[in-house]
Amino acid sequence: MHYHGQTYELTVSVPDGPLDVGHLEEAFGREHEKTYGHRAGADEPVELVSIQVVGQGLREGPNVPERVHPTRAEPAPPRPRKAYFGAWIETPVVRRSELGKVTTGPLIIEEYDATCVVPPGARAELDAGGNIVIQL
Repeated sequence: MHYHGQTYELTVSVPDGPLDVGHLEEAFGREHEKTYGHRAGADEPVELVSIQVVGQGLREGPNVPERVHPTRAEPAPPRPRKAYFGAWIETPVVRRSELGKVTTGPLIIEEYDATCVVPPGARAELDAGGNIVIQL
């Protein structure tokens, strides 16, 4: 808040309940006097420049989602390719988002920023947090 024509503002607390303009003007006058040693007359207009609101609450449930699901359309499924495990083996390629149940390797798991290779005979699955768990 400030007096009309001023270029600096003072912050005034607002009590709980309905907004009372008269209370705000009086609180501003007290704050101005405390800060600058004087206050303007009762006929000097006071301007409300901005209002700051602070909200607080608690979420229901966990803060981290149980699992993140992609919402965009996926491109065509990846084609199998050869991978070297002591010898070249034709290896299935799946997207991470498609790895729902336990899958036995060999397997290549792809996503936009990483590739995970599951060797022959190893088991891969996603845990509740979406992490790839490989059992050798």
